[in-house]
Amino acid sequence: MAKAVEPPAAQVVLADFVIPSGGAFVKYAKGELIEADDPILRTWPDKFGPIVYPHPIKRRVMRTAATTEVRAD
Repeated sequence: MAKAVEPPAAQVVLADFVIPSGGAFVKYAKGELIEADDPILRTWPDKFGPIVYPHPIKRRVMRTAATTEVRAD
């Protein structure tokens, strides 16, 4: 059975923009992280995107201890 894929915990602002919110203006800066449950994402989804890393992520490799050779005398 396939595991359910969890939505990302955060999105990134794709470009600087300013929006009115509650009588004030709120500025969002490019590269800023926004929590995925922020209501602004539902209102302006095209302003946000997935987090992209600037370089490849190296995966950790679990190295097993070298096996020692045991000889009988």
